[in-house]
Amino acid sequence: MNDSLNRRTKLSAVERNFRSRIAQLSSGQWFLRGTLSERSGTCGKANCRCARGELHKSLYLVQSQAGKLRQICVPKAWQQRVRQAVNDYHLMQKLIEEVSELEWKRLQEKKR
Repeated sequence: MNDSLNRRTKLSAVERNFRSRIAQLSSGQWFLRGTLSERSGTCGKANCRCARGELHKSLYLVQSQAGKLRQICVPKAWQQRVRQAVNDYHLMQKLIEEVSELEWKRLQEKKR
């Protein structure tokens, strides 16, 4: 415990902030890897508004898994939650890359 406390105090304020934000995002919140795709289409009913050109809008979560695309239609009631989860995933990924870059620079400095 004492060693990890020493290590944290040696980190810059920026890095401590990155790590804190990663911890916040990873605990208690949803995060989803993928891309959101908004699509418009018709349902096929002759009397529907979509037959007159007012297409139905749908939101899909798209993800590549083992080299293959998979997708799922997101119900309207879940769209805001899924949007937030995808945004949080991308933010966490960005923060992890920032911390990794700082670690890389620290390792380079130790080699000199």
